[in-house]
Amino acid sequence: MNKGHKFTYILSVLIALLVSYLWYFFHSELYISYELDYQVNAMIKNHDIKKMRAVSKDKKIYTFLVHLNKNDSCQNTSDYQGGTQNIYWYGTEIKKKAIGVDMKKENNIYWKVDKLYFTKR
Repeated sequence: MNKGHKFTYILSVLIALLVSYLWYFFHSELYISYELDYQVNAMIKNHDIKKMRAVSKDKKIYTFLVHLNKNDSCQNTSDYQGGTQNIYWYGTEIKKKAIGVDMKKENNIYWKVDKLYFTKR
């Protein structure tokens, strides 16, 4: 095998590994919990009241979200806890409060926060 073929072979293997990793990441529950943290933290940081209202299950959680400091964030986000084909349940903590999160499947890759609500530990 000459140097040109060797380089092409190594490059092909690296590309295949990268594509495999990206496929795995976007189709794993790891990606969904990453999206959960990212979306909730962005909503808090930007103090997006419209989004807070849309994802709050009731007035109690809405009031809690509105009064958060922009530096507050999700902590200890759980793995997949159950759900249906298009809604997955997760748990997280914000300011030491247990929060349930429903993540809704929008398409083959993208998931969005659908509902936030208080839960018991």
